[in-house]
Amino acid sequence: MTEQEICDRQRENGNSEMYLRLSGTFWRAYDGGAFALARVTGYQVKRLKTIDRYQLGFSKATLEKVLEKMRAAGMEHSEYEEGQTLITFSGGDPAPDERLVTLDSTERLVDTGADYHELCSLRKELLDINLADSQLTFPELLGKVRNLQIRCLSHLLAVTST
Repeated sequence: MTEQEICDRQRENGNSEMYLRLSGTFWRAYDGGAFALARVTGYQVKRLKTIDRYQLGFSKATLEKVLEKMRAAGMEHSEYEEGQTLITFSGGDPAPDERLVTLDSTERLVDTGADYHELCSLRKELLDINLADSQLTFPELLGKVRNLQIRCLSHLLAVTST
């Protein structure tokens, strides 16, 4: 079953039946299934940018631990046999919750217009350095670039720590 088929089927049945799909070396749950698993495992849900979809993934090596957590939380799942690529499960709370979604670095950086404008200002300062200026010595150039790096990193740390 493809990702799209899984998401369509879960949507059609109102998440009464959800799926874990093996993709390479990772087990993945989508949309409601991702949120249901995030609540019992503590793993973060990822918002996919190219399509309106949520995903949670974990390595093959941790499957048994995840299944154990699911059972402990009262969720049911189909029996797993080695080589299987799809596990059906039910139970848990599939409702979307933004607190369970991890933000990628670009989402964190542009929380406000002020953050975005500050970073654009730093970028402009960097690009305004005239490398063809014969009066500009290498130590001066190094100092300017280093100063901009420190200011940029300080700003990024301040934005991402909030």
